[in-house]
Amino acid sequence: MTKQQSKLAINLYNREYIVNCDAGQEDRLRQLIAMVQAETKKVDDKVGNATEPRLLMLTCLSLADKLLEAKNQTEGALTKQEDLFVAAVSHLKDRVTMLASQVGRA
Repeated sequence: MTKQQSKLAINLYNREYIVNCDAGQEDRLRQLIAMVQAETKKVDDKVGNATEPRLLMLTCLSLADKLLEAKNQTEGALTKQEDLFVAAVSHLKDRVTMLASQVGRA
């Protein structure tokens, strides 16, 4: 069984491209396109008068930088959560040990 495909025309840096996507993913693709267009505009405003290949390369680097930063922040947050979890488990272990010793004396 083959998946149904949709075709979507996109405009990037004044050039039209036809992009295939899975049926039902058109809105997500539009969101991605808007994100790339916005980033391309930001890069173009900073760099000015760049060739199309250079502008698109710089846009890719900028988006990759943002992706890496988000990945690093996520990993840092997970590490903090793991540390809190380990501390909580250790605290519970100590508490259970203390309660068990009190029960043994009763």
